[in-house]
Amino acid sequence: MENEIEAAITQQQIQTGHDYTNIILRTAGKSIVSMREIIRLSAFGYPDGALSLARNIYEHVIILAFFENHKYDKNFSDYVDDYYIDYGIQRNKALQYESKNCTQDAETLTALKDEFNQLKQTAHHRGGGDYWWSGSSSFGQLVKVAIESVPDERGKRFLHGLHFAYKRACVSIHSSCIGNTLRLGADPDFAGIDTSPTIKGHSLPLWFATTSFVYIMGVTYALLNLDYKEHDQDLNDLALFFHKKE
Repeated sequence: MENEIEAAITQQQIQTGHDYTNIILRTAGKSIVSMREIIRLSAFGYPDGALSLARNIYEHVIILAFFENHKYDKNFSDYVDDYYIDYGIQRNKALQYESKNCTQDAETLTALKDEFNQLKQTAHHRGGGDYWWSGSSSFGQLVKVAIESVPDERGKRFLHGLHFAYKRACVSIHSSCIGNTLRLGADPDFAGIDTSPTIKGHSLPLWFATTSFVYIMGVTYALLNLDYKEHDQDLNDLALFFHKKE
């Protein structure tokens, strides 16, 4: 699939830029890399690590769904612009922390604060939180909007199922009592600490990642006017295979 995407980018002479096309293509590229990592972690017996990466692919789905739901809005370009402005804001925040706490450079810190204020002034949305550019403050709010946009109950339940897998993925990645205790594929009755690879538990991350990947590739192929029908069927069959193994 990546070869088809690369050929289309070359043929259509798509350039790097701050537009929605590049948001989709960078999301697709990151997702392809993550899928490779997930497959390798699963193959070597570490489904929890694979699940934590599948979590990231699902987050891409929710963000792309937001853009897709708004791409015909009159102010769609405002969302795209603010998405890219957030890159500068996140970078600025990190450099402010470094200047304040690591290098203790007051002059640089002042300059960074001025730059931060300028970035915020150019933004179209004024909210807070990591997802301020969308008009929402949190990922949970984006998920709620995405689910509400689905017209049928079956589709809503499907997205709820994906989000439930996301919540289990959060357990795998976060440092907590439950996160340090539960392991996919491990014997739940074993009271000790097991660090060995497992031969079970791989279906959940593989299903979660593949199901999320289906949507991302669908958006990407539509953007590039490529025929997605065969890949769509193959990926859905693969996702169903993994789901039946749970």
